[in-house]
Amino acid sequence: MDWPTAEMMTNVCPPGASYRYEVLRKESVAELIAALRAWQPGWRVGAASVHLREDYYDSSVFLEGGPRKDVFTMLIRHGDELAGMLSQERGVDALSLYASLVVIAPAHQGGKALFQGDYLEALAKLMGLEFIYTLVTLKHRAAQRYFESHGYSLVGFMPGYDREEVSPGVVKRVVEAAFVKCLAGREALLSPDVSNMTPTVRRLYEIMRTDHAVA
Repeated sequence: MDWPTAEMMTNVCPPGASYRYEVLRKESVAELIAALRAWQPGWRVGAASVHLREDYYDSSVFLEGGPRKDVFTMLIRHGDELAGMLSQERGVDALSLYASLVVIAPAHQGGKALFQGDYLEALAKLMGLEFIYTLVTLKHRAAQRYFESHGYSLVGFMPGYDREEVSPGVVKRVVEAAFVKCLAGREALLSPDVSNMTPTVRRLYEIMRTDHAVA
């Protein structure tokens, strides 16, 4: 279950015109951190802030040519310019893929697509993974539309999941939307026994089942 090369991803989910993929390398980590600091100056707290620490890449992230680790970062370049990054984490035993972070440089937002199709599904299928999940900010509709348009199910909200500096020195816990996509066929899903559910859980389950979000 190795992470794919940039060439493999190009074949299954082509980058946009004039863009190219690049698997993160050790020598590009400092460049990526500097870019993220410039693109997201408020990332002093919260889950995304780990991407600003070099030791995180040393301990947790697969770097091209290095040992296999569970976090994978793909860069998107426009020529030699860094235009964006995509970071994912695999769950080997659950055959799952967590889309932890997508960041696009301000200069490349709102124009041409940086990649064509569902990058996450293409990546998961290359690796034999069967389930994709992510938490999406409620600050930007574009991210929500992306997952809606690619067949992901909105399964709920995570109130207080993450932390965000909303103004200098003021940190609040924020709400994010939970989206999922199961790549396994419905015959592979085990339907739960509703008799084991509390009334509250069963009511929500019936609503979600009606919306085809669960088996």
